[in-house]
Amino acid sequence: MTAALRPAPTVHRPRPVAAPVLRLFLFHHAGGSHLFFREWCDLFPVDWEVVLVEAPGRGFGGTEPAYTELAPLVERFRTDLSSRLDVPYAFFGHSMGSLVATELARRIRAAGEPGPRWLGLSAWAADQERPGDGRPPRHLHSDEELREVLVRMGGTPAEVLDVPELWQLFAPAIRSDFQLVDTAPAELRAPLPELPQSLFAGLDDAVTPAAAVAALAERLPHLTGLHVHPGDHFYLREHRKVIARQIVEDLGGVLRGSAA
Repeated sequence: MTAALRPAPTVHRPRPVAAPVLRLFLFHHAGGSHLFFREWCDLFPVDWEVVLVEAPGRGFGGTEPAYTELAPLVERFRTDLSSRLDVPYAFFGHSMGSLVATELARRIRAAGEPGPRWLGLSAWAADQERPGDGRPPRHLHSDEELREVLVRMGGTPAEVLDVPELWQLFAPAIRSDFQLVDTAPAELRAPLPELPQSLFAGLDDAVTPAAAVAALAERLPHLTGLHVHPGDHFYLREHRKVIARQIVEDLGGVLRGSAA
């Protein structure tokens, strides 16, 4: 008999706040987990509750496989986050997390429910991006080719790529996440111009060039900031303190404006 799948926890609250003035939800990149943002929680005001959102399939506390399509994952998050949307809130996503955050905001608003006050999108150019550049989809690459992709992106620890046991542990989620991103329909990759949002980019990002992010910024009538930092696709690791300050400034301006 096949063992029943154990649902994976998707909501992590490292620093619960009893009566937050805002909840900031952070969405990780493809192949990542909530641990990518584990050092971010103390960088924000004490009356903000920072919530780390994690897609299933990471191997942390559950046995669910990773999602391979965007729409079902977004619906899962919409259900799991619904009880946390009772105060003003905002979304910040990195790479795949930007795609997920945008589509989640779109669906919440389409349902007539209060949407996020602000979006922060990192390493994302929406429907201007064309993953793969005509090459076979990344999730269909051989292990060697997929490792080469990850090396170019710069975000995966060498021990994950070089140790067979670790590779076998993490590769399924990486492939599934790449499939989710690279096969997302064009209408789900469209930007959401109605919302205030800030864009963040790495100057030397070979996956999502800073110029593509800047081009997206020109299409957003409620842009609250375009922030380009030195570094590759994972520039956030080195600049998280500065980025957190920029989030506080940009999002804080939106909150003050809505209260006026």
